[in-house]
Amino acid sequence: MDVVISASALGLVGGLVLFFTLLGRIPPWLGYPLGGALLSIYVLIVVVGLKSSREFKRRPPPSASVVGRRGVVVEVEGGWALVKLEGAYWKVYCGSCAPGDVVEVVEIGDVGVVARRVE
Repeated sequence: MDVVISASALGLVGGLVLFFTLLGRIPPWLGYPLGGALLSIYVLIVVVGLKSSREFKRRPPPSASVVGRRGVVVEVEGGWALVKLEGAYWKVYCGSCAPGDVVEVVEIGDVGVVARRVE
């Protein structure tokens, strides 16, 4: 069984433990280390979350970065093909592709990613 607790609950409990320690309800040898640890974990989670959200916003959208790249067709179903492109699998529209063909991403259209076979 997994136990999940939110970061804000950790911060709230840590703050309450420190508050009741200051009031004298919890012994200082227990309250200060426990409350400090819980608040430290909360601050760490908030800082890492803010930093990762900033880095995520800086990345270019994947659709713009794949145009002009080449990959290998892994499997074909109808007009759609599964293409391995720089270690990642993309589902692209390619009308005349067969497994093992090298394709180049031409555009990002209304149907999705469009590729053509390279000869």
